[in-house]
Amino acid sequence: METHLLGLLTGGAAGVAAGMSTRYGLGRCARLSAPGCPAALAVGGAGLGLLVAGGLLGVRWLPLLAVLGWLAVAGTITDLAHRRLPNALTLPALPLVLLAAVPAGGPAVLRGAAGALLLGGAYAAVHLVSPVAMGAGDVKLAGPVGAAVAAPGWAGLPVAAGLAVLVSGVVAVLALLSGRAHRGSGLPHGPVLLGAALSAVLLAVTGTVTCSGAVICG
Repeated sequence: METHLLGLLTGGAAGVAAGMSTRYGLGRCARLSAPGCPAALAVGGAGLGLLVAGGLLGVRWLPLLAVLGWLAVAGTITDLAHRRLPNALTLPALPLVLLAAVPAGGPAVLRGAAGALLLGGAYAAVHLVSPVAMGAGDVKLAGPVGAAVAAPGWAGLPVAAGLAVLVSGVVAVLALLSGRAHRGSGLPHGPVLLGAALSAVLLAVTGTVTCSGAVICG
């Protein structure tokens, strides 16, 4: 019980610190002026602390999930509120993700670098064909997301990409039917991509504690 409480408090405090740093450090360019970022990261950090304390999450994957969680919260808040993903958020994210994969070993870092190229390249191709459907910020976001989902194992890349496409399609249909969007209008894709990536990585790394040799374990 004490271990779980310590994990909860430590993770929550780390989340608050990360949220405050993001809010004030990137506030001008990412426009993170609301208190939602520190609050959401506090909840996420507390959750990660509980997973580690309960033995459900290996410590070697904790930095990767922490960085991806930070990116998911900051990117989602910014994209929903201001319909943009600023360079100050997306450009540092790729080296941060690759650095966070280092504790998991060299193969994880190499898979992450390859995943960044694959998903980033795919999104860049869609952007060239239809800039309205895929913004430049989404392309820059695809690099760190591809790195994060590929680092635990190759299975995460198609899972996250497929889930993002599926959810985006559902959201677009609902927006059209409700009159909140019209044909040809762009919808924020960052939150969907980040949510799919976080789900894929969380499922992958929480299974690495007991598995051995499976592709998704890396």
